[in-house]
Amino acid sequence: MNPANLTKKMKIGDSVYLFTDQLKTGAGIPAMICGMQDSTVKVAIEEINGTNVLQVETWDLLPSNLFTHSVLNVVYESYLEIERDYVSILNLKLDTVVQKLIEHSLAPKTAHQCVDFLDEIDWHYTKLPLRQWLKRIRTLYYGKS
Repeated sequence: MNPANLTKKMKIGDSVYLFTDQLKTGAGIPAMICGMQDSTVKVAIEEINGTNVLQVETWDLLPSNLFTHSVLNVVYESYLEIERDYVSILNLKLDTVVQKLIEHSLAPKTAHQCVDFLDEIDWHYTKLPLRQWLKRIRTLYYGKS
């Protein structure tokens, strides 16, 4: 995506993710746009010690909806491969599922967060368990339920 087009779509108050590793899907820090000028953006990042404001280039940011879509896409593709190779995701230990997500280029921290939600769903009795899992992941990264 062209950074100039992205800047036109982003506005102050938007939730974004600051890339921490361009090669790993889901490697980012949640932030909020608090200022814009040409190809740079000021973002506020909430940390334990308070809010940190950084000035970054637009190509270092991804809107939260696109970040979330990218994470969900990797999780879903990994799930399909696991189901094909192992019949059911339930046949794998949680650590193995994390490893499979990482092998599909998901950032390790993000993979662990996604698998934490996997363990919360009763796959035998929940209606549409895959959908429930993906919705929980979406809520974590995008905030929409």
